[in-house]
Amino acid sequence: MVGIVALALMTTFLTIKLFWRLDDVKLLSDVLWEDDALKIQFQNNGGSICDMKATFTLYDEDKMENVGEPKEYYMPVLVKNSVWNLKMDLNETFWYRAVYRLLTSSDVKLYCLFSFVDTKSGQSSIKVEEIKRENLKMQNRLFQYRDFIKPVCFSWKGLLPIENGGHLYLIEKENSVLCQYHFTKRSSLSSFVMVYYNFHDRPLNLEKYNRDTTYLEMTFKADGIVNLTLEIKLAQGSIIRRSISLVKGTTKYKLYLSEIVENIEEVREICYTLFKEDNELQGSFEIESLVIVTR
Repeated sequence: MVGIVALALMTTFLTIKLFWRLDDVKLLSDVLWEDDALKIQFQNNGGSICDMKATFTLYDEDKMENVGEPKEYYMPVLVKNSVWNLKMDLNETFWYRAVYRLLTSSDVKLYCLFSFVDTKSGQSSIKVEEIKRENLKMQNRLFQYRDFIKPVCFSWKGLLPIENGGHLYLIEKENSVLCQYHFTKRSSLSSFVMVYYNFHDRPLNLEKYNRDTTYLEMTFKADGIVNLTLEIKLAQGSIIRRSISLVKGTTKYKLYLSEIVENIEEVREICYTLFKEDNELQGSFEIESLVIVTR
């Protein structure tokens, strides 16, 4: 009986030692912030593996539930002594939320569950690792909240033109776009020209921002008086309008999120509209990039 038990224990030990690869594949502890993206690495220190799957889950310990949907990534084959590099864009809702909650809350945990198969033995392995706040690094230091909330800039190069009863010419400059407009005397008073940002296919994801301390900052230049109408179009079809009067020189305009909408993801278009009835028949103005700032 003793011999049978000893043989069973030895067989179990050898099975674990020879076929299970739990210590061979590691999630490197440091999550690096480089080039406006998170970089996560898995290192395979043993033989080839396949069917590797990494699932990241954000868990709220206070509410005892997951926060949003997990993110899953797959790697078909990882050869001997190789590295799997994952690059996470913070424009993705999950990673926005994960980094923000790690930096601001002690009740939320970020876990990575990863599994893989040894190509030689067919043995499956699975591990769970926690990614902690102190794992977030930037240039050999801890990633800070102030790094996370730096202004987001939407380039003027993303502006799209619309003509309705008027003519609009866009001339690219080094840091801005020059908008030259022209109406005829025969154009109706309701005629307009417009340039706008389109967020229909890529909704603004700014849940990391406090809406009471975050604002849109717009910079314009003009040689004379130009009257613009700022139009913010929301998902449900409503439009928020603000008047912006440009004078000779540079004009900076700020609009706080608290004045716009409860959820910034509802914004579908941000439009700069110039109506004939409010302006001279022809003129010009410049628009610099749209910046979203938080304090």
